[in-house]
Amino acid sequence: MKIFIKYLTIFLLLILTVPNVHSETTVATMDVYWSLTGEITNMYPYSVFITIPEEIEYIDKDLKTSKNFMTLTNGYEDDEEASTDNVTVDITTRSELNGKDGFWLPPYTTAKIKMYSTRYDNLITKEGEEDDEDGDEMVRTMDISGPAAYPKTKLLDLKEIIPASKKQGIKLDNFKLYVHGSIEKEDTEVLSILLPAPIVLKDYSNCDKVISKYSVNTWVDSYSDWVNEHNDLSNYGSNMLDTTLVPVFDMAPGFYNLYDIPALVYTTSSNQKLDFSYKMYWYDKEEDIQSLWML
Repeated sequence: MKIFIKYLTIFLLLILTVPNVHSETTVATMDVYWSLTGEITNMYPYSVFITIPEEIEYIDKDLKTSKNFMTLTNGYEDDEEASTDNVTVDITTRSELNGKDGFWLPPYTTAKIKMYSTRYDNLITKEGEEDDEDGDEMVRTMDISGPAAYPKTKLLDLKEIIPASKKQGIKLDNFKLYVHGSIEKEDTEVLSILLPAPIVLKDYSNCDKVISKYSVNTWVDSYSDWVNEHNDLSNYGSNMLDTTLVPVFDMAPGFYNLYDIPALVYTTSSNQKLDFSYKMYWYDKEEDIQSLWML
C-alpha cells in the first residue's frame, strides 16, 4: 500500500510540473500619456452646470489583421477596467451642485477645458497554440512569420465624454488630442511590430505625427493600407482586404471623410525605448460644412 501511495504521489507531481504549452510571453510594454483640450460654448440664454468626470471610458475598436501576423493582446481585453482610466480635468472655476463636481457656464460664453490621463499596457503573445499534429513543439519547416500586430485601438468620443454636448444649445469646437508614449522590447531578442495609434479621437479632422530631429520615422499614414499591402505581398492572387474602418459621413451629401488610423511599424533588437508622439484635431463639422458652401 505504501509503495502504491509513493508511485501515485510521483505521478501526480509529474502531471503538475508539466510545462504549460499555452504560456504567455510579454514581447513589449507600452506607456501612454494623453491630454485633451477644447472649447465648450453655452448657446442658451441662461447659465448651465456641467459636471466633471472622475474617470474616462474608451470605446474599444478592433482592427482587421492578417493570418500572416502574430496577434498580440494586452492580457485583459475582456476586463471592463481595461477600458477605463482615471482622468484629471483642469477648469478655471470649479463648483459643486447636488454633490457633483463641475463648473457653471454663463449664457453665450465659451469655456476652455483640459483633461489628461495615462495608460500602461503589456503586449502579450500566447505560445504553443500552433503545435504540430504530433503534439510536440518541434519546428520541421522553414516557414515565414510576419510581424507581431496589436489590432486594437481605443477611441475617445467627445459626445460620450461630454454628454452635455448632446443638447442642442451646447457646442464643442477646437479640440486637440496630444498623445506621447513609448514602446519597450521585453522577452524577445528581436521585436518586429505593427501598432496602430493607441488612443484616437473619434471622427478626428486631421492628424499630425511628431518626428523629432534625431529620430527615425516609423509612422505609416494608414494602418489598414499597410495590412492590405502586406497581405497582398504575402499571398499573391488573394483578394484585397476590406477597409478597416467604415467611412464617417458628414451632414451634407457628397462630403465624407474616410476614418483611418496611422500606425507605427518597425523592427529592432535594441532594448532602448521607442518614443512616439502625435496630435489629433477635431472641429465642429457643421461649421466646416458651412464654410465649404460659402467658398
